[in-house]
Amino acid sequence: MEADISNPRLNTRRGLLKLALIGISVLLAAAVVAVVSIRLLSSSDEANELPIYWELPAFSFTDQLGRPVSSEGLRGKVILANFVFTNCTAFCPTVLTPHMSELQERLRGEGLLGPDVMLLSFSVDPEQDTPEVLRAYAEKYGADPEVWRFLTGSVDEMERVVTTDLKLGFQKIEQPVEHTHPDGSAHTHKYDVTHTNRFTLVDGQGQVRALYDGVYDWNLDKVLSDVRQLAEQRS
Repeated sequence: MEADISNPRLNTRRGLLKLALIGISVLLAAAVVAVVSIRLLSSSDEANELPIYWELPAFSFTDQLGRPVSSEGLRGKVILANFVFTNCTAFCPTVLTPHMSELQERLRGEGLLGPDVMLLSFSVDPEQDTPEVLRAYAEKYGADPEVWRFLTGSVDEMERVVTTDLKLGFQKIEQPVEHTHPDGSAHTHKYDVTHTNRFTLVDGQGQVRALYDGVYDWNLDKVLSDVRQLAEQRS
């Protein structure tokens, strides 16, 4: 032991060996850290990835300016859709359409509307909601007809798209409904329409990627974040 310590050449060799072992240990530790980091990043990306629910059904409707709008014509764009009707006295005028109006302004401010993202409002009362009626309603909420289109068509076709294919729903109820105005006056509607409050997010490949409660659990920042994510994936 003492002889080894007093041997300069042996000490030098041992020192070099120790340095080599330390270097190898550092490299191995760095490799482990790199692998773990990659796995964590991969897991994080997977966690943030939006699920795929089902396909946007094929449709052909008419918008508030009388122009045809088809699912095929919208292919490649991210779509955010809701479901409203102009005679609604509950959530449509107070929550659902104002939400869409705010989304229009926020997405326009980010430069996403038009080139990347389209807003659609499907009428669940297509018999009443003609293009002319929808146009007046859309103008009331400042809807830009180039990027926020209100859709109407036959009742059967709208039921197929909304209820059967999108797995949401609406139903016309043939019974009088009294509507009270803020000033206390009231009038009676001949019917009502119960319908989904969901907003539906569709990617550029025509796949439904998210559904949002537009009334009870609305999170604007989450919706905007998801829209941005899908818009970025287009490029």
